[in-house]
Amino acid sequence: ISPSVKSPILVLALSTASAVIGMTLITPSIPLIKNEFNVSSDLVQLVLTFYLIFVSLGQIVFGSLSDRYGRRPLILFGSILYMLGGILSIFSNSLSFLILCRIIQALGAAACMSIARVIVNDSFSKNEAASKLSIITAVMVIFPQVGLILGGFITEFFGWKGTMTILFIFGSFLFIGIYFFIPETLLKKKLNLSLSLVFKSYYSVITDKLFFNFTLISALQSGIFFSFFSFLPYEFFRIGLSPLTFGIWFSFVGIGYFIGNIANGFYAKKLGINIMCLSGCIISCISLICMFLFSYLNYNSPIFISIPFLFFGFGNGITVANSIIGALSNTGSNAGAATGLAGAMQMAAGGVLGSFIITMGGDDSFLVAMIIVIILSFIAVYNSVLIMRYKSEK
Repeated sequence: ISPSVKSPILVLALSTASAVIGMTLITPSIPLIKNEFNVSSDLVQLVLTFYLIFVSLGQIVFGSLSDRYGRRPLILFGSILYMLGGILSIFSNSLSFLILCRIIQALGAAACMSIARVIVNDSFSKNEAASKLSIITAVMVIFPQVGLILGGFITEFFGWKGTMTILFIFGSFLFIGIYFFIPETLLKKKLNLSLSLVFKSYYSVITDKLFFNFTLISALQSGIFFSFFSFLPYEFFRIGLSPLTFGIWFSFVGIGYFIGNIANGFYAKKLGINIMCLSGCIISCISLICMFLFSYLNYNSPIFISIPFLFFGFGNGITVANSIIGALSNTGSNAGAATGLAGAMQMAAGGVLGSFIITMGGDDSFLVAMIIVIILSFIAVYNSVLIMRYKSEK
């Protein structure tokens, strides 16, 4: 891999964070949008729901296209879509048009997010790529919390259109950074891109056992984390904490995730992604078991949730970057398709798992929710063991 294709990590980090920023910055504005367009809560929620859906689907599409047309044109196009969605939103006079603008913005975020990951895979060796991706994801941890605070501040003083203006400005900076600092990293493009070739690419990716195992680990670990947003607030409410206090305690997982990514940045290259992935899954699983036991023994202080949660975030910080790079590094010329599919599965897992846990009664019983996530965590550990076994067989 030529050093000349190694791209600035900060620009790639911002590209990867574009989806998160587009989600969190507008969240505090939802009540204002609801009141301005005089619609129900269910309808205004579509501003977020459609955004998330098209971020997931868009990664699959742009990942494949980048294998044919290159990484640089697609990520530049993504930043343009991101800007376009932001500027058009400012002129929205109906909820339907705003949702359309959000879909455009989501497709732009999907392109930026998926292509940035595959550029890292193109530009570095496998273990070094995992290290670099850890730095990127560590930077990303900051954005959800900053985005919520900044979004609230902008909404209070400038209204919801102010947040869309900021997203347009962010997209503009993203375009400038990509244009001047990100080179083309795909050295060998596919000559054609027929529909049959796309399906063949995805079939090749899905049937690769290492891709499947690594991607399943990433989806499970990410899905468990996102599912906590659905059932953990109910447990903190039962303990008697306010939403503000809940936010403070919940930040422990972000701190752990940040530390885990930094640690992975130092050790992934030395120990290898397989060992790091297994270690992170085990740490996460043990932390979930501790959280369950504390609740079962009626230790109801929030510290007995948040301290294990910190270690869960630490384990996730080690696991997620390694599992993504592990999945991509085994797909060869289909790396673009692979990163799109892996990213879509990762984001979709959180929504599906959260809904499933609530359906199973996780909002009423914290223990029920914890049993479900512990079982899934065991599956992640098992898949990590399988990957180690595949390595020993070669």
